[in-house]
Amino acid sequence: MPFPLLLVLFFVSGASGLVYEVVWMRLLSLTLSVTVYAVTTVLCAFMAGLALGAAVAARFADRVPHPLRAYGLVEMGVAATALTTPTILFHLGPGYVWLHNHVGAIPLAFVFGRFLLAFAVLLLPCSLMGATLPVLARVAVERRDAVGRGAGTLYAVNTLGAVAGCVAAGFVLVPALGLSAASAIAAALNLAVGLVAALRGGRAPRAAGAATPPPARWPARALLVCAAFALSGFTAMGYEILWTRGLEPFTHNSTYAYTAMLATFLFGIGLGSAGAATLADRVRRPLLALGLVELAIGGSVAGALFLYARFGTLVPAMAEALGGLTSWPHVVALIFAEAGALLFATTLLYGATFPLVARAVVDQLERLGGRIGAAYAANTVGAIAGALATGFILLPALGMRDTFVALVLVNLGLGAALALVAAPRPGALAAGAGVVFAVATLGLVPARLFEARFVERFGRLLFYREQVTDTVMVTEDAGGARMIRYADGRGTAGTMTAPEDRMYGHEAMLLHPAPRRVLNICFGVGNSLASVLTYPVERVDVVELSPGVVDAAPFFRATNRDALADPRVHLAIHDGRNFLLASGDAWDVIRLDPPELHTAGVVNLYTREFFELARDHLRPGGIFSIWVNVVMTPEDDLRLLARTVGSVFPYVSVWRGPFRYSWVFNGSVEPRPPDLTLLLRHLAEPAVAADLDSIGVADVFAVLSHFVMAGHEVEEFAGPGPLVTDDHTRLDFTVPRSLDAFFGFANANTNSWLVELMDPGRHDVAASVFLTKVKQMATHERAVLPHLAHADAAGLDTEALRARLAAAARQRPAGQPPGTSPRQPS
Repeated sequence: MPFPLLLVLFFVSGASGLVYEVVWMRLLSLTLSVTVYAVTTVLCAFMAGLALGAAVAARFADRVPHPLRAYGLVEMGVAATALTTPTILFHLGPGYVWLHNHVGAIPLAFVFGRFLLAFAVLLLPCSLMGATLPVLARVAVERRDAVGRGAGTLYAVNTLGAVAGCVAAGFVLVPALGLSAASAIAAALNLAVGLVAALRGGRAPRAAGAATPPPARWPARALLVCAAFALSGFTAMGYEILWTRGLEPFTHNSTYAYTAMLATFLFGIGLGSAGAATLADRVRRPLLALGLVELAIGGSVAGALFLYARFGTLVPAMAEALGGLTSWPHVVALIFAEAGALLFATTLLYGATFPLVARAVVDQLERLGGRIGAAYAANTVGAIAGALATGFILLPALGMRDTFVALVLVNLGLGAALALVAAPRPGALAAGAGVVFAVATLGLVPARLFEARFVERFGRLLFYREQVTDTVMVTEDAGGARMIRYADGRGTAGTMTAPEDRMYGHEAMLLHPAPRRVLNICFGVGNSLASVLTYPVERVDVVELSPGVVDAAPFFRATNRDALADPRVHLAIHDGRNFLLASGDAWDVIRLDPPELHTAGVVNLYTREFFELARDHLRPGGIFSIWVNVVMTPEDDLRLLARTVGSVFPYVSVWRGPFRYSWVFNGSVEPRPPDLTLLLRHLAEPAVAADLDSIGVADVFAVLSHFVMAGHEVEEFAGPGPLVTDDHTRLDFTVPRSLDAFFGFANANTNSWLVELMDPGRHDVAASVFLTKVKQMATHERAVLPHLAHADAAGLDTEALRARLAAAARQRPAGQPPGTSPRQPS
């Protein structure tokens, strides 16, 4: 088969592989949760399959008489297994619940069990994918002096195909078609590749080696190269994790941002491998060259850290050079530019390592497949170790800055060691350069490099915590108002948002006749929880994803009233959906205050399947309540959300916050209309009445002024159309593309970072967009009186009651209070 056609086939194979990774990671998060522990577990299971496949192929690749045909069969095997994998993943819930019930109380056993569960599902397709490179290398390389070019070019093309698959999956296939359809398209590509290769593979193999090479021991130098390649993979994965976290303050936390960063990382590796492939076979001392590349990797990361320290001024300059951020494509271009500025040099160098490794480990053509497969497996195992060690050991122990420095020192030490082994005299010079780089890195990278980026934006930080899950901080402005902030720019709450937050807490509780058991997902700063606790509840289960949020709670005692200390509160650090899936309990009220919908992963709490899961955990007469920021969500997406809630709950009412930038959807299986008798009974509770009065809701008429719509009005607002499902989430792709969400890139929660560049003609874009949307959404508010049960309980005739309700509505403000910004509730 012509070499260019081989490259086309492997490019397509790489593209389909990344589509699978994107799809399977999203599907597994539905069951195994979106916590960093679960996501890392799934990633490791995926890579473990690749490593196993490469290791197995290393044993057999050189014995296959027709490697091209074998490659085609492997690709068809990938297609066959990939077609069934999404179905298995959609029905993984019972297996997870069994695992949770049997070993959930033993953390280490549970983590290992979760890994085994994911690995069992992904084992066959991922192992087959891992086997493709060693097998195809047999076809691509015909001469011993062309190993670097052939293997390196294959690796480069496959990686560049992965870039195409990453972009296609993240920007086109999954948003437009959903997970199952995207996976099916990838499987069709694999099938086509496999058929072409199998049909052409009946001819004699291109590689001229013996069909069954005699066994031979690995030379010590080849073993050293594989070990070095494993360590290189360790640092590469570590940097990917760290830069993803480090870039969040500038790219923010949308699914598009993650896609852009991953694509940039892969693109650099692909180009680096392509460039090095043209030179690798001319290098007389590949081990020395590999050492120099590792030294350069360490130096490039140190340089990127120096550059990062100036991102506060560089990023606005990039945005202006792009012509502003007036459209979603401009924002995407800026995200790619930010990632490229920091990652491109490093990833080019990482890409250059593979052709050099191939050149160094392959000493006989007859052992080509085995040596390349073993080296690839070693690199993948190193990457698994890097993901685990960086995320769970180094980052918590050292923090972001020192973990970066530690990995830089590993690269520099590895480079110096390889250079010394390869050639003592020039190696000594290289080692000296490594020492200089190390001293410069230790001395010149600012000690509080990452914290300083937030000080630049927010001022003094009362609390700052870099943790496994995320980076959390508490800020205080000149007026003493405190906010909780997140590095990824998702929504916040604080002392100034207490009126909004408290009202959200009341709006479901007031509709239930006797809420005794409550599930509160997303703690925030505890303002909403404090309001829930004013009712005579027996137990409140609080589920929060981030431990740092809980640690920050004492800074908000003025408004959360130390809610977590209440003996009725039971806290779980957990993913809310995952918590519900594994729980056998039921609640009278299940309420959620998630971040805004442009935030990656949040959409898992807004799908039809999650609503059904919540419905099944309600007690008879129970209420499900979920918050949404209507200002930052396009109206069409709000209709989509209303339609989805209505598809699960026959009875839906919508209420708003005091300043009209948020809605709360309350759904139930039984009718739960606003009931004047019930409302008056709740307000007779002194604690409830006092809490409402503290936010300017003085009586039952003020409560009812927060009504938006219910019943057929919700159905009319929603209209016909699709739903938000686990398979086709839609919202997390459409919301970030809108100016309402400031393109998922910048918003008032981040002190309006670069928002002014989104519409240069306006003086204050954030305020203008906010007020315009508030007025627009106010037009959907309907009269509560037609829905009010026991309206005579007020002792007023209909006209008098209508007048009192109208007067209460006029007293409510039309927008945010002075000095505050639209923010996520607690």
